[in-house]
Order: sequence, then structure tokens, then C-alpha cells
Amino acid sequence: MIENGTFHVITTELVVGSFALAGLCFVLHTFFTWREIESSQYSQIADTTAHAALLFGLLALPFAILSGLGASPAGANSSPLLANKMLLSTAGGGLAIGVLFTRWKLHEPMKKVESYIHNALGASSTGCMLLTASLGGTYSRGDSLTEFIPWIKTTTPLLPSWMSILVILIVIVALVLRRTSTVKHG
Repeated sequence: MIENGTFHVITTELVVGSFALAGLCFVLHTFFTWREIESSQYSQIADTTAHAALLFGLLALPFAILSGLGASPAGANSSPLLANKMLLSTAGGGLAIGVLFTRWKLHEPMKKVESYIHNALGASSTGCMLLTASLGGTYSRGDSLTEFIPWIKTTTPLLPSWMSILVILIVIVALVLRRTSTVKHG
């Protein structure tokens, strides 16, 4: 049987590698769109590879999270660093889900500005995952690329309860208004 720590390293490498490939392809697709090489095969390859890598990383993410929780002696709530890792990994996963869902729902090619926003959100998802992996280096080895963010080891930015409830209410109202609107939406 593989220990949680070993399995966490394997799944983390899968997540980080696939998200890094996706981020690189999102940047390349942005470059091809900006240079107006939209119809080239390179643009299509970058777009397809970005989304496929993002999907693969997203499928491996739950295994990395669960094995990481199992590998931690006291769980995610034992330190602000681990809580920040959880927040960043779930934020990156949420962005990835949104990017993939948007790509799946759109049947026609995106306009230039929409493509830039889509690629920026995909690259932001990659950034969240790479920052999460860097925090893992801080936790396990004591060094990482996050040394320029000293508060990340000691503070976890959480919303106060009243703001969380307000956000939930805004989302519910937006969903209800979207379903009852007389204007035809997408």
C-alpha cells in the first residue's frame, strides 16, 4: 500500500504538471490571438491542449487534496499555511471548472476580448495551483518561491460571516433573476 505522503507527491506532480502545461498553452493561445493567427493550426492546438491539460489536472486535484489531508499530521486546520493551500487549490479548481464549462457551452469561436478574458482566467487557475505547490515546498522543506509574501505563512484571509452570507444571497438572487428574466440570455 502506498502511504499518503508518497501518493500526495505523485498526485501533486500530476496536478502541477498538467496545470503548468495548460497555463503555457493559454498564454500561447493569447499570443496567437493577439498576433491574429487565430485560424492557424497552432492556435487550435494551443486551445485544445490547454483545455485537455486543465481537465486532466482538475481530475487529479481531488486525489492531491485528499492525500494531502491524510499526509498532514493534524489536518488542514492545524496551520495558516495549510489553510491557505486549501483555499488556493479550491480557488484554482473553481476557476478551472468555470473555464472548462465556458468552453463546453460556447459553440462558436470567441471574440478577441472574450478570448483574452478566458485565457486570463485559465492562466489564473494555473497561477493558483503553482502558488499552492510552492506553499507545499514551504511546508515540507521550509523554502519556496513565496518568500516575498511573508504573511501567507501566518495569516489566512477569510471572509467574515456577514460577508459570506451576503455573497450567498447575491448568488441566489442572481440565479433567480436569470431564470425569471424576460430577456433571452445566451
